[in-house]
Amino acid sequence: MLPSQPEALLQRGLKGCFKSSKAAPTGRKSLVHRYKSSGQRSSRRSCQTCARASEVALLVEPASNNARKLFAGVDIAAPVSVVWESLTDYDGLGTFIPGLAENRCLQRKQQGAKLLQIGEQEVAFGAKFRARVVLDIEEFWSGVPASMCESKQSGSSSNGGQPTEKFLEPRCLLSSQAHDITFTSVEGDFQAFRGIWRMKEGPQGEHSSRLSYSLFVRPQIWLPVRLVQGRIENEIKANLSAVRLYAESKHAKQGSALRQ
Repeated sequence: MLPSQPEALLQRGLKGCFKSSKAAPTGRKSLVHRYKSSGQRSSRRSCQTCARASEVALLVEPASNNARKLFAGVDIAAPVSVVWESLTDYDGLGTFIPGLAENRCLQRKQQGAKLLQIGEQEVAFGAKFRARVVLDIEEFWSGVPASMCESKQSGSSSNGGQPTEKFLEPRCLLSSQAHDITFTSVEGDFQAFRGIWRMKEGPQGEHSSRLSYSLFVRPQIWLPVRLVQGRIENEIKANLSAVRLYAESKHAKQGSALRQ
């Protein structure tokens, strides 16, 4: 369940990052929730606290048919324009996103691109876990149209039992203008892999940003999602942290150049 105590979230540096749909839980809760998927066990585990604003907040929700919904967010000490420039440098993503064994821009579009990405992580005894996707990227500087996102009321990844191709909206309560980049797997090692990078002006004003992320993922039918969930979570946290560091460094360099 989503945290519903904004004052507690403020103390952890991501006030209002995730939207609440139920009554506030008792006690102090962190932003990182992991769900169990088997039997009658609880659907929540104890959380790890986000102690600094620079840490990535992560939420995982179960979904039907071997799928997961993941939401994440991080505050960045750089303007939205700098974060946007970083994420739309499609040829350069592999220079700062960890775990990308290959990143290749297959096609440029007026508002987006088609990318081939191969992710790689080391596992036990020197073995490597690899996943390949071809992503269709679309840019929406004024935000993704509501018609392309799942209904907030339904909260479901299906419509009458039929899968949808709609996006999950990132969980961010800031009222500033959303700037979105969507991605959809059109080929690769997942049945479904789609989501949104969302940028908003951050709580510290025009020189800060809130980067939010959503992902709906369903592996191939022969691979239980619980076996790869942890790796996907780690990759999301590492990627958002890398974007934060890269954008902040880029912003600092731009500031130094202007002062010279």
